[in-house]
Amino acid sequence: MVYLIAILVFATVATLIIKSGPPGRSGSGARPKQTPPGNKLDSSMKELADKARALAKKEYRLDLTNDRASIEDLENKILQDFHHNQLISAYPEEELAATSQLWGAYVGEVLRRIRPGVWQTKSRHEGRRPMPFVLDRNAEVFPCTWVYRRIKHGPTYCLHDKAVEFADNRDNPRYALLGIE
Repeated sequence: MVYLIAILVFATVATLIIKSGPPGRSGSGARPKQTPPGNKLDSSMKELADKARALAKKEYRLDLTNDRASIEDLENKILQDFHHNQLISAYPEEELAATSQLWGAYVGEVLRRIRPGVWQTKSRHEGRRPMPFVLDRNAEVFPCTWVYRRIKHGPTYCLHDKAVEFADNRDNPRYALLGIE
C-alpha cells in the first residue's frame, strides 16, 4: 500500500513540476527570476498540500489543520511511519523525493500562515537546492528538504522544532539572513 501511495505521489509531483515549467536561467552573478505571488508553482504546491491533507485523513485518519501543532502530528504519525519503512527497505531516491515534496508542500503552506512567501524551483542562495519557500530577498526555507531529512534520519531531525524556530524568529532579520536549512 505504501508503494502505491508513493507512486501516486511521485506521479502527481512530476505532473505539477512539469506544469510549472523549467526553472529560470541565471548567468554568472545574475539574479534568478523572482516568481510573482500568483505563480503556477505556488498554486501547484498549494494543490499538493491539499492532497497531503486528504491523504493524511484517508490513510492515517489524521486531520492536518494547517497550524504548527499539526506539523508535530504529521511528524509523529506519518513521517515516523515513512522513516520506519525507510529503515526496513530504503526508498528509491525518486520516491523519497516525491514523498518529501508532498509533505513538504503541506509544511510550507503552514509556514505561509506564519510569514508570507512564495515557492520557487531553485534557491537564490543555495544554488540548485530544490523548492525553497522564499520569504524575501534574503530569506528562504526548505520545507521539502526538512521532510526529506526527517524521513531519512528519523527523530534526530525534528521537523516540529524547525517550524517552531521559524515561527519564533519570523521577524528577526539576522535569522532571515542565515538561509534557514
